[in-house]
Amino acid sequence: MYKDEILNRYNTIKNNVDIIKQKYNINYDINIIAVSKYSSLETIKEFLSLNIDLPLAESKAQSLRDRAGELASFKDNIKWHFIGRIQSNKVKYIVKYSDLIQSVDSIDIAEVINKEAVKNNKIQDILLQFNISDEEQKGGFDIDSYIKIYESVSNMNNLSIKGLMAIGKDTDDISIIENEFEKLNSIYKDINAKYNNPLSILSMGMSSDYELAIKHGSNMIRIGSSFLGYS
Repeated sequence: MYKDEILNRYNTIKNNVDIIKQKYNINYDINIIAVSKYSSLETIKEFLSLNIDLPLAESKAQSLRDRAGELASFKDNIKWHFIGRIQSNKVKYIVKYSDLIQSVDSIDIAEVINKEAVKNNKIQDILLQFNISDEEQKGGFDIDSYIKIYESVSNMNNLSIKGLMAIGKDTDDISIIENEFEKLNSIYKDINAKYNNPLSILSMGMSSDYELAIKHGSNMIRIGSSFLGYS
């Protein structure tokens, strides 16, 4: 993908977000994450050469490791997010390169990440992923146990819970998606009310549903197919 097309796509997304914010009377920032997991290295380099200050997101640990290494000499201080299912034997790569791990979906994985963060002398920023669609193929904590989960992970000294993440159901029924996003928004608000506002990130919404996510409180959207695409 060429630089001009990437810039045009970015401007379209930014304009859409501004329109959505006006539509729902939202006055806080909506952070855009550029999902690079389907993009070629050449497309990512074109994106980075535009100096658009957005994090990149990968979903496979080895891809994160390889791309972070390959691009380190191309551009300094690239911010990386990890958004995929986490295998315990690949955590060392994820912790080494991730500024934010969005997909922490079990206590066991949180413990492994915490141990690896200790080895790296690092406080690892994370999001807790909840399974709002109740689909087995999707990762995520059970939403009914969110207080116990939050408290358990909060006690891990080298983890810092920055917020929550979820993936909506792939369906044409808007009411189902809205209901799912509102569930996570309610959990987000309840944790902040109970524990003196520790959370700042509510990561919901992708290319197909980010308007609905923003409508229901999301302040971080993960955009792949309509941004850096499949190239």
